[in-house]
Amino acid sequence: MKRLFFTIFLFSILANISYGQSGISKAQANFIYNFTKFFDWPQTEKTGDFVIGVLGSKALASDLEKVTNGKRNVTQNIVIKSFNNFDQVSKCHVIFVSSFKSNKIANIHSKTGVHCLIISDSNTAIAKGAIIQFVLESDRLKYEFSKGNALKHGLKFHSKISEMASKNH
Repeated sequence: MKRLFFTIFLFSILANISYGQSGISKAQANFIYNFTKFFDWPQTEKTGDFVIGVLGSKALASDLEKVTNGKRNVTQNIVIKSFNNFDQVSKCHVIFVSSFKSNKIANIHSKTGVHCLIISDSNTAIAKGAIIQFVLESDRLKYEFSKGNALKHGLKFHSKISEMASKNH
């Protein structure tokens, strides 16, 4: 009987953890989609599909597909590409790099092109070259922003992106 209660207790904890991670992934997907509205890519990047890549998080890629289904970034159709490893990464307008793959951030532009908005959930992402890093503060998803990294990669942005950030670097 104790074993049954322990098993039920363990499954309920795992379900809550899974739900929590799922909720974060959905929130990140919404943030990423909304970030695309506050950045402006050079004219050379405004043809073809608008590609959002995800390195190392199938759950986020799935949530992004749901959030962006049928939507456009100005005149471009939004396409989500999921990459399991760095070698698969290709040209993107935006790429999310999971904390598990954050050691690849410094070299990601060699794969995505220079005008790529790099986002990560690693707490050292901005120091590695990301433009936005997600942070959890009091169980709320927020983000930090690096104006210097954005300008370095030729991305123009609306002042609101900086104003709404929990921290600017």
